[in-house]
Amino acid sequence: MHKLYFKIVNFVFWVIELPRRRRILDYPEDDLLLLSAIEAAELIRRQEITSESLIQAYILRITHINRFLNAVVIQNFDDAIEEGRQVDSYIQHIDKDSDEYKILPHKKPFLGVPFTLKDSMSVEGLVCTVGIPSRRNTVAEEDAEVVQKMRDAGAIVLAVTNVPEAIMWCESANTIYGRTNNPYNIRRTCGGSSGGEGALIAGAGSVIGLGSDVGGSIRIPAAFNGVFGLKPTSGIVSLKGSFPVVEGEDYRSLMWCIGPLCRYAKDLKPMLQVLAGDKAESLLHLHNPVNFRNIRIFYMEEINSLFVEPLHED
Repeated sequence: MHKLYFKIVNFVFWVIELPRRRRILDYPEDDLLLLSAIEAAELIRRQEITSESLIQAYILRITHINRFLNAVVIQNFDDAIEEGRQVDSYIQHIDKDSDEYKILPHKKPFLGVPFTLKDSMSVEGLVCTVGIPSRRNTVAEEDAEVVQKMRDAGAIVLAVTNVPEAIMWCESANTIYGRTNNPYNIRRTCGGSSGGEGALIAGAGSVIGLGSDVGGSIRIPAAFNGVFGLKPTSGIVSLKGSFPVVEGEDYRSLMWCIGPLCRYAKDLKPMLQVLAGDKAESLLHLHNPVNFRNIRIFYMEEINSLFVEPLHED
């Protein structure tokens, strides 16, 4: 019965969407946009590409796709270009035989690589609304701790992306910036609450980004947009400087996490190492080999309910 119900529902929405044009974003033409963050950082260190050229490529891509996605709500383009030039100058003048250069892959694994983040984490000098109209003029006085850790790893803030109001919904729309769309079909939702990040990364407007998650706010956009996202164990990544402010031992503080979203799975581990800091080894043991024979995976094929659509065969 519930399968028939969802067939009717899907048909009704198909009719409603007919007047709206179905659009899939163009495939990126610039090869720089097809590099993982770790690969891009390595090429920057070897002076095979420049940080400035990588940042400019992403700015051009954002300018092209954001009119369809409405994912980027705050730009940091000028500062990002200047920081990229500083990275290029640093790489140009550093002694390639020095210990300082040799430890760059470990100390600054994302040197010169731009990243984006959802509009719920503070970036010094930028507005942080959390999708709430009364915060439309609230400028952050300092970086969130996770933003500072990304900067310490060499990454460069490029832009801030859209969220639902108070980041408490499963898609990304608010009365300040409007609705963010899915890059594979702009008539569809990008998910939430880190939906701006998921859509932008999937659309090749960013390669890595920061999201947050209580009940799916990283995982839902990752699934809806076909990118990689990870909700870390609670307490591993600092929440300082992110919103809403969660204190005490209630369920929100136990479930609330900040984590990475990436276009390439190979960037998940180094991002988590950066965000977790010292806890990456003491609690996560990320360098220990994994025996997949000891891993058990549980999944559900179907929930027989009118509130949950059955899985598609593909």
